[in-house]
Amino acid sequence: MKKSKIKVDFKKYFGEGLLIVFSVLFALFINKTYEDAKINRDKNNALKQIKAELIDNQKILDEWIVDHEAIIRNLDDLIQRNNDSIPIVAENQNYIQVQLILNNKNLIDKPLSNSAWSSAQSIGIIAEFDFKTLQNISQAYELQQDITDVSIDKIAERIFLEFTNVENVNAFLVELKMRFQNLQGQEYRLRKLYRETIHVLE
Repeated sequence: MKKSKIKVDFKKYFGEGLLIVFSVLFALFINKTYEDAKINRDKNNALKQIKAELIDNQKILDEWIVDHEAIIRNLDDLIQRNNDSIPIVAENQNYIQVQLILNNKNLIDKPLSNSAWSSAQSIGIIAEFDFKTLQNISQAYELQQDITDVSIDKIAERIFLEFTNVENVNAFLVELKMRFQNLQGQEYRLRKLYRETIHVLE
């Protein structure tokens, strides 16, 4: 009788134990499924925002390229003195009008944005991107940052901080032309990276 009771109790406890284990595993499965879905949703949302940001940046960059090409042509004219109708140096002074250098354009009209990329980095969702996608996006934003934080800053510093203290006007103009040409090369490369990255994100 005792053996029969022990056997019944064992089956009962064993069944209850299995039910508990199954309940825990099922809860873990549901939680994992929910977390995976959330991560996938966050990843897709981040990629969507990055793609939209790159498309906007591409449009802004196209405007930069047009303006900077015009500035380079204008610098060519100034260097060759084809613009003599407009005085580029104040009488008896080494002074160059900024708007004359920039051909009455701004150095940049609109800045390139990186807010979507920064947000994706801050929440760590970029760890979920595949290698090719992450590589393309990183290269595009790294070159973008180099252009805005280095190349354009150097040009702005040279024009706006030193334009009233130029000892050799022609050398100064040649230097600026070379800086703009270097910037132009970077812009063409960035435009190519934007196109490639947007294609990857399609």
